[in-house]
Amino acid sequence: MLLKNKKLIIIAVILFGVVLFSIQYFSKPQEKNLPAIKAETAIPQNTGDNKKAIIDEEDGIVQVQGDIIVMPTIDYKDLEKNKTLKELMASRKKSLGIKKSLDMIVNSDEDFKIGGTQVSMRDILEKAFIKKGGVFEEKIEDSGAVRPQKIKEYGIYVVTPGDNIWNIHFNILKDFYEYKGINVSSEADEPVDQGMSSGVGKILKFSETMVIIYNLIEKKVGSDIDLLDPLSKIVVYNMDEVFSLLQEINYENIDRIQFDGKTIWIPAKKL
Repeated sequence: MLLKNKKLIIIAVILFGVVLFSIQYFSKPQEKNLPAIKAETAIPQNTGDNKKAIIDEEDGIVQVQGDIIVMPTIDYKDLEKNKTLKELMASRKKSLGIKKSLDMIVNSDEDFKIGGTQVSMRDILEKAFIKKGGVFEEKIEDSGAVRPQKIKEYGIYVVTPGDNIWNIHFNILKDFYEYKGINVSSEADEPVDQGMSSGVGKILKFSETMVIIYNLIEKKVGSDIDLLDPLSKIVVYNMDEVFSLLQEINYENIDRIQFDGKTIWIPAKKL
């Protein structure tokens, strides 16, 4: 009798275990038959990007979805025939108040092409700072990319046959004031009484201290601004410096400007 009771107890325990296991097994989601669960999470976005990351938790794969705006290659030969590039340059020029006096507006972290030469603005700026005995400040981002501390805009003029630095500067000045509704005479840069430089002439002379002449063939910053070889040199303007200067000038008092060869004095604007 005792033996029979033990057998009944063992059978009952086994049946209980089977029932418990069945309940746990069938109540658990059958993950192997379910589609992979996907979670959406935001990723850092660059200016102009519209994208998000889809993380597949099963495979651990990250997929980027959405629209990514790719900047067109800034190639001098495509300035007129590439519609996207043409519109980009027109937009950048318009924001600065110029139209035709410069060929390109390039940011300090961008590259561009002239002929078969790939040019890096960072390389130009670094060489220009070294030549002047300065230090080109830059930072290393988390991605490892090296960028200037502040992204600035630079105007690029590609030297063509018959160009001289004086006329290049003068065309930019006229372009700027034309945007503001001021007509600058084509003779405004000529000397005034007793051969003295006019106010416009003084600005143009001062402008010579603000530009970078870059030799595309030798890949170095030039020292002689009077030797401008067509299609082998470019004139680079720091647009912040150029337009901060012009913005401070009241054109009606332009002939009161003083320049000693290094420093320029501009009459204060009336409040």
